[in-house]
Amino acid sequence: MERVEAITVLKELLDSSIGLDGHGLELTAPSDSAFGYQIIIKGTLDDETKHHIQNILSKHQLTSQTGNLWKTKHSSNKTEPDTLIIYKPKKAFLKSKA
Repeated sequence: MERVEAITVLKELLDSSIGLDGHGLELTAPSDSAFGYQIIIKGTLDDETKHHIQNILSKHQLTSQTGNLWKTKHSSNKTEPDTLIIYKPKKAFLKSKA
């Protein structure tokens, strides 16, 4: 996702008062311009929080994955299994750049 959209989504997540207290939040710059920015939430989330996050993501046509997103040997996105990675699917990201 583009930087402005990532910041908007991050603000929505923080302003919504969902159960993110004590969780690490990170906005990562793209290591490859074909993928854009990602938001990483570290820590185990309860079902209610996951549902609330999913509602926010659906408004922005974003998706998420738990654990490692890129499973390459040299990946800069190696994460713990209890990490939620928020990103724009590659096809949608490339379409928005066109």
